This record gives sequence, C-alpha cells and structure tokens, in this order.
Amino acid sequence: MVPVSSRSPWILIVAGMNLILVQYWTMREYLMVLASSEVTIVLVVASFLASCSLGYALSPRSLHRALPWACALLFVAHLFFPWLLKELAAVMYQRNIPHITPLLLGVGILVMAPLYTILLPYLIGVREAEAGSFRGEALATCYGFELGGALLGIGAILTIGRVSFAALLVLYFLNFSLILAFVYGTKAILYAAIPASLLYGFFYGPLDRAAATDFYRSRGYPSGIRLLASAQSLYNRIDVLQDPNGEKFLLLNGRQYFNPTDLEAFNHYLAGIPSALMPGSRVLIVGAGSLSSVYHASRAAGTVESVEIDPHVVGLTKDLFREFNHLDTVSNWKLHIDDAKHFLGASPAQYDLIIIDLVPPVYVQTALLYTREFYELAKQRLAPRGVLSIYTGAWFDAATLSRVAYPPEKTSDAVFPEYLVVNSKAAGMAFVYASRQLPFGKPDVLALLAASGTRDQDEVFAPVEVRPLIHGKAVTSMDNLGVVLEWSPSTYRAFAAGFRVWP
Repeated sequence: MVPVSSRSPWILIVAGMNLILVQYWTMREYLMVLASSEVTIVLVVASFLASCSLGYALSPRSLHRALPWACALLFVAHLFFPWLLKELAAVMYQRNIPHITPLLLGVGILVMAPLYTILLPYLIGVREAEAGSFRGEALATCYGFELGGALLGIGAILTIGRVSFAALLVLYFLNFSLILAFVYGTKAILYAAIPASLLYGFFYGPLDRAAATDFYRSRGYPSGIRLLASAQSLYNRIDVLQDPNGEKFLLLNGRQYFNPTDLEAFNHYLAGIPSALMPGSRVLIVGAGSLSSVYHASRAAGTVESVEIDPHVVGLTKDLFREFNHLDTVSNWKLHIDDAKHFLGASPAQYDLIIIDLVPPVYVQTALLYTREFYELAKQRLAPRGVLSIYTGAWFDAATLSRVAYPPEKTSDAVFPEYLVVNSKAAGMAFVYASRQLPFGKPDVLALLAASGTRDQDEVFAPVEVRPLIHGKAVTSMDNLGVVLEWSPSTYRAFAAGFRVWP
C-alpha cells in the first residue's frame, strides 16, 4: 500500500460508509436466494462478521504488492456481484449441488468486507508511526472516523435508499473509486472508476432482471416465466412474475405471497367469508400484498381500510394485480401507510372486522404481529361484537399439531373467548375468526360454505373441539417468540436445502 498521511481520515470515513452499504446490499441479495427468514439474517450477519475478520487478519505489509491488484479485482467482482450471485444460486439449485447455503455464504465472506477492514489496522499503524501516538489513542481516533462513516452510510440508506436502490449502489461504487485512488496513490484511476460507477446505475436494472429471471426458473417456475416488474424498498425486494399463460405471482424477498390458485383462495377465506357474514361492517386489513383481500372484503363491507408499512408493495400491486383486486370497482377503500402496531395504538377508531393479511412470522419483527400482545391491541380496536380474522399457515388436525409448538389457535384462544377454526382445502390451511362475542355461529359458516360448494371439502371447529387439541401448546408472546424458529428452519430447509447432504 502506498505511504499516506495520518491527515487522511476521509478514507476511513469512506470505508465505514461502504461497510454499512455493503452489508445492507448483500443482505438483500442473500434474502432472495436463501429463503428470507430470521435464520437467513443471522447467517448473513455471521458471514459479514467473518468477512470483516478476514480483512483484519490480513497483514497490509504482506499485501503491499498484491493489494492494488486485489482491489481492482474486488471492484470488478462487486460490480457483477448481484448478477453472479443469483446466477450461481440458480446453477446450484438446478443441479442439486449439496451445501448450497455455506457455499453461497462463502462467496460473501471472500468479497463483502475484507478490503474495508484492512484499512483500519493499516492507518492505525500509520498514525502511530507518524505522530508517535500510542496504540490506544490511534485506535480510538481511527475507529472514530470509521464509525462516523458508518453513520453516514445509515443516513444514505434512510434517504437515498428510499428514493432509488440503484442510486445507493452508485454511491457505493463512487466511494469504492475513492478507495482505489487511495490504494494506487493516484487520482488518475478515478478517470476509469468514476464513469464505471455512474454507468452501474444504468446497467444494474437489466443485469438484475436477467439474473433474477434465471434464479426463479431454477426454483421451479415455468421456463417461460418473466420478471414483469421489480422494486426495492427499505423493507422488501418486490418481484412480480408472469408465466406464459399470463398468470401472475407476487414475491417478497424471494418468497411467494400471491398466486392465482391457492393464495387467491387464501384471500377468500381470510377476508371474503367473514365480511360476507358481517354485511355493512367497517373493515381494517393489516397488510397489502396483492390487495386481493380488499376486493373480497369490499363486496359485503360498508368501508374497507388497509394499513401497510411499505408503499412500494402497494405501488406495484394495485395496478399489476388489478384483475384480482378489482380496485377500479372498489369505491369504499382507504389506504394508510404506517406501521400496524403504531396505527392501532394511535387510532381511536373501532372496527367490526380486522383482517391480518401479513407475511408469515419468519422474522422477529413480523412475529410481533402474531403475539398475544398484538391480538390484545387489535381487540381494543374491535367493536363489542367485532371479529379478528387470521390465518394459521397449517391444516388444523391432531397430526399437524403434534409437530407444532406455537399454533396460532392457542394464541387466539388465550385472547378471545369465542372463535371458530375453518379448515380450507382450497387454501391448504386453517383460518380463525375470533371475537369477544361472535356475531355469527358455526351453522352460519357451514351454510356459507355449502352455498359456495365447499362444504364437503372444508371443516369448521368450535372452541370445545379445538381446545383438547391445543392443550399444552405455547402461546406466542413478546417474551416467547419461538414461533420464528418454528417457521424459519422448516421453510428454510425445504427452500434452500442448506447444510444437508443430498442423497
């Protein structure tokens, strides 16, 4: 590495900023290719820390000659990282290569952070040699600069990241260009690095689209599937796929959250049935997705409101899934962009029906919306005979419950004295309609199912039939979020096939 002055703290500021940006960026990529869940997040964080440790372990002295070349190679590798990672994952899934997860995480360890963490010990040594300061003082000063850069990186994510993900990556590579100039000891390299960084903003979209399409095809979607639209928000990567027959699929962070078959039936049972049993009601839907639940609820409801934290989800789905949400025919719908916990806690409104249409509890933050405390909060916003409608994600029977420690039916039973559990064959899972005092009974639900022709396929259970099966099960609460581990590992193993030897 070229000699530098201790008066060059800017390089540590830039490195600190890029450490945060690269962690945010790679987390997004890995959540897509490794089945987004809390387990995935933990593994990616561990990979990032291992990557940082690799940088600290490498001696700048021994890398004096090789570092400029390594930096140039890493610059190119980072330019193609999102495309190459998805293509690599696609090949692994197509060929059933064993240990997919550690192999993909290993790629991240090699390329994510070592370059940036090499700089800190090097500049500490420079400061000690040049200023004669002792190690503790040099460490505190240099680390302070790096930490300041990290705070700037967080600020960039919360500002630029809200507007354009591609612009955030352009900023990342502009910072990288400055690091290259520092390592090579000349500003001339900026003449090539800066244009490459700016051009990245134009090429990121097409490269990402091509790689994402290949990846989804490797996960079992039809060979003719195409990526109809994609968006990156602070919360999600949102992809809309369309197959050769014109059918559309909604995916958040690589997980499917809407398809025209079982997930459309899901919205009918979650929103359509309870609203049909409560005509003229005031409905609140927590979550957006395809917005199909809005249509199912609106046909019988007096008014429908949705609360969704991510405006990008609504921005894509309200038009692209119009054949399912029929928003052009819905005149009684209102949207609130807010966190559900904050909205319910701050709003004095009372609702006849609250529908929880959220992603599964695969993350801690989403799992908080499946807790007894959140159900209690929703209960406060229900009218005296108001109903909470939730999905369980699993069939309700003794065999399934024997494998489940945190069934949603148990948490509902802990909060509401009256409820019904409905097994839906079309949706492939059970739904719960819970209340202080249900405005409809089991015969009403059975009559509605008979009218729709599903009476012979579906089952309805009253509390007296449910409680013996959930006896001894755990209630999900803020101090007991075992449901996250219950959902994440099983889905994770089935989707990513990581850490297992293929037969």
